[in-house]
Amino acid sequence: MAIISFNNWLRRRTQAEVVRLFQEKYPELPSISQGTVSKIEKQFGERGHVMQLKKSPRNKLGDDQKLDVMLMLEENPYTSSRQTASALNISHSSILRILIENQMHPYKLVPTNELAEDDFDRRFLFYEQMMQMIDGNTLQI
Repeated sequence: MAIISFNNWLRRRTQAEVVRLFQEKYPELPSISQGTVSKIEKQFGERGHVMQLKKSPRNKLGDDQKLDVMLMLEENPYTSSRQTASALNISHSSILRILIENQMHPYKLVPTNELAEDDFDRRFLFYEQMMQMIDGNTLQI
């Protein structure tokens, strides 16, 4: 009964009137806009209440899918996480989450230094300098 009377009360007034009445009744609260009144009126008309609807939960991966990921990586440990995601039709972030849950940490080898032609000479020079410092007791550890 209260819902019907509220709806009738809201329909008999313009949105500007509702905004003004709200500001008069609740001066300590921040003012509302006509857009807010319009949104509330629409929700009330569609659902009969203005409570927020519960959102559907995220899609969770089942144990079968997690097992498929682990088996695929067990069979071929050199497969990249992106290739695994593509092959199993699972998102890349989900693959990474499964790996971390199972104490597996994907990594990528990135060569940062390659041996150059004069590396042997540099190493030999370093060893000679170190030996001189050790012999002369100038090495401080």
